[in-house]
Amino acid sequence: MAKDGLSTDEKSSGTFDGLRASNVHMLSDETTVVASSDGGSDRDLVAQAVAGSRAAFATLVKRHQQRIHSLLERLCGCPETARDLAQETFLSAFRHLNTFEQRSEFFTWLYRIACNHAASANRRRRPQALPVAVASPIAAGTSVSARMEQAELKQRLALALNQLDEGQRQAVVLCDMQGATYEEIAETLDIPVGTVRSRLHRGRMRLRQLVHNL
Repeated sequence: MAKDGLSTDEKSSGTFDGLRASNVHMLSDETTVVASSDGGSDRDLVAQAVAGSRAAFATLVKRHQQRIHSLLERLCGCPETARDLAQETFLSAFRHLNTFEQRSEFFTWLYRIACNHAASANRRRRPQALPVAVASPIAAGTSVSARMEQAELKQRLALALNQLDEGQRQAVVLCDMQGATYEEIAETLDIPVGTVRSRLHRGRMRLRQLVHNL
């Protein structure tokens, strides 16, 4: 029996495949995130999942899948790739859940896994820049000319974002698009807060230059 309460066979067959098929694979485009009160706290759910509860881990997936998919879409610039990486992120989290020491928030640990998967994917291929990955939807009722201008700005921003180096892109996306604090980013990327500030400053400056020149 493994330390997390699941045997190796259970992880590699029934339990693991069940999570893949019934929950992890179902990374939808829903905008509703399950409230933190649904099913208990993340810490409680992690403890239950480590003890062998598939339902607890399924709740964690449902609770965090939208944020993880959004993060990955912005980091890699491709919705299809982001969907695959989101699944890989949750599968990695499931495999290594017993190593989560709960010294940080679960979503911060999950962000770190997602960023690592995105960085690996970006090293293997040049990201495809897609406007949908970086900005909010254009408001209904906006004039045609204004909508065209917003769409063009979104495309330029997406192209510029994908030209930043990996560290700057991660910092900008986590802070300016995901709303993470400097401390959360530092913990996610395992770097000092001062480095977060430096990457953000340089990334934002570079982003402005790129958007202006596109």
